[in-house]
Amino acid sequence: MNGSLLAELDLSEPENLVFRSPDGTEVEGWMLPARGYEAGSGDFPMILVMHGGPHGMYGNDFSFDRQLLAGQGYMVLYTNPRASTGYGEDFRWGTWGGWGFNDYDDLMAGVDHAIDDYRIDTGRMGVTGYSYGGYLTNWVITQTDRFAAAIAGASISNWVSDYGVADIPRTKESEFHGPPWEERGLENLLRSSPIIHADGVTTPTLFVHGETDHRVPIEEAEQMYVALHKQGVPAKFVRYPESYHGGWTPWRMVHRTWVQLDWWEQWLKARPAM
Repeated sequence: MNGSLLAELDLSEPENLVFRSPDGTEVEGWMLPARGYEAGSGDFPMILVMHGGPHGMYGNDFSFDRQLLAGQGYMVLYTNPRASTGYGEDFRWGTWGGWGFNDYDDLMAGVDHAIDDYRIDTGRMGVTGYSYGGYLTNWVITQTDRFAAAIAGASISNWVSDYGVADIPRTKESEFHGPPWEERGLENLLRSSPIIHADGVTTPTLFVHGETDHRVPIEEAEQMYVALHKQGVPAKFVRYPESYHGGWTPWRMVHRTWVQLDWWEQWLKARPAM
């Protein structure tokens, strides 16, 4: 049906990856090679893209955003870490009681696997995601400095404050085993909050957020932005008025795409000095 359009395009074909997390759990992912990867020389920048949910999954679908990144010369890694659907109940609920632990291990195992199998410039790696993927972006930059840049979309930073302002407090009660006024719930909510671990973050980070997002209220990104700004970390915040968690107007989506490409160009395209 789209033959005439596809004839004008040079699309990248994803390559399936299977690897193991440190605890032996098998994880699936894909690499979307950068345009010119086979013919190019030297190593390529790579962007780790993380899905929302957390109980969602990547699969056999077409992604304009990922194809655009590959077309711009980035290797695009995307995986289904624990909490993803499609791999059984134990895998799906593998993050209950604490986000940012098993899922983070799975993600980093995918990065290591990609570095082993592809020509990746480890000095030019980026990390990004939206919603749960935005939360993971905030978490990743508090756990490692291996990424040269990050983009956090609709990102959570503080589960305790999010509990009282988001439109789904029930999720926190189930995923973290209680509300913040109960000892067990408070302990789990805090230990999985990126803001608590923000001391020493160095990764330049762009935050993009809708001002009327009730699923992940914008104050969540504001907290993380302030934490980075106060520590002198290069950070930028782009706010979109009258925009919810999804369903943005076409122009705002175009603008968001443009500012994100500009951020990657600024931090990942320039090769480090030899």
